[in-house]
Amino acid sequence: MTPVPVPDTSSVTTLLSYIGPFCAAAGLVLGVWYRVDGKIEAAKTAADKATAAAGEKAAAVEKELSEFKVKVAEEYASWDTVRSIEDRLTERMDELSDIVMKMPDAVLDRITKYLAIKPT
Repeated sequence: MTPVPVPDTSSVTTLLSYIGPFCAAAGLVLGVWYRVDGKIEAAKTAADKATAAAGEKAAAVEKELSEFKVKVAEEYASWDTVRSIEDRLTERMDELSDIVMKMPDAVLDRITKYLAIKPT
């Protein structure tokens, strides 16, 4: 039988002196990576929630806008319609103004006719 060779301890310690710092650096990089990945996932989750909320709000605003459009369409009056209404109101107010301005004369005429008919 052949004897088992004994490893040289100086080469093992040399090898371990290189492997140790490498493992520490790899652990540090993996730890930082894990923390950053966790923050990225948290930010992605928050962004997904914000996107969903914004979509719901946009749908609600779109619904309100369509309801407002329907209401405006029901109550809308064109400028021509408004002008014709204004013209009719102006004409009627002018007629009323003429009648009111002639009232004192009509009252005075009626009083004088009443006094003229009344026997003294």
